[in-house]
This record gives sequence, C-alpha cells and structure tokens, in this order.
Amino acid sequence: MSVEDRQYGLPRIDRLREVQARIRFGSVEPLLEDLGTLDLTGIHWVIVGGESGPRARPMRPEWVDNVRRQTEASGAAFFFKQWGAWGADGRRRAKKANGRVLNGRTWDETPGRWVGS
Repeated sequence: MSVEDRQYGLPRIDRLREVQARIRFGSVEPLLEDLGTLDLTGIHWVIVGGESGPRARPMRPEWVDNVRRQTEASGAAFFFKQWGAWGADGRRRAKKANGRVLNGRTWDETPGRWVGS
C-alpha cells in the first residue's frame, strides 16, 4: 500500500487493514504533504521516503516526524528510506548526498517476531 497524500493515500490504509497478512506495511512515499492524524491500527510497519528524479517535489522534516511519532505511538516499526532529491535542509542535490538521517539518526526498524502471533 502506498500513501503519498491525504486525498488518495489515506483511504488505502483502511483497505490494507482488510488484507489477511502476517505483516501489513505501508509505503509512505513519496510523502508529498503532511498527512495529519493517521489510524495505524493493525499496521505493523511504515516505510517513509521522499521523491527523487528531475521533477521531484520537496518533503518537509515535520511531515516525516509526524508519521514517525504516530508510528511509535501505534507500536508499528518505522523505517526512514531516504530524503530523495531534496534534503532536510530544503536544498536540492543528488539523493545519495541527502542521505537518510532523520533527527540525527537512521531509522531501520522492522516488525518484531510477535507480528501475526
């Protein structure tokens, strides 16, 4: 399931909850706006990333942090994949140069063994 914005992406979370799966994960990329309040009930893993490519749009750190805080509160694992073409400082450069550090660290969480039990 991919969630990029409120209008099209958020309704997909409800559909994902209906899927019978051991691990339900949401790919929140490219994150194009603040998603507001999320219902992550039944979601085990959230991966967030920015957009890359010549027409990439910037992603703001506070949007990522909003998702991260809600993921933590829900008990889901959080993985920050990349900033994409725009860095946390709002500067455009190669996505590799922008890296994947959020709030001074990398976020590589994966769902625990308890998932599905």
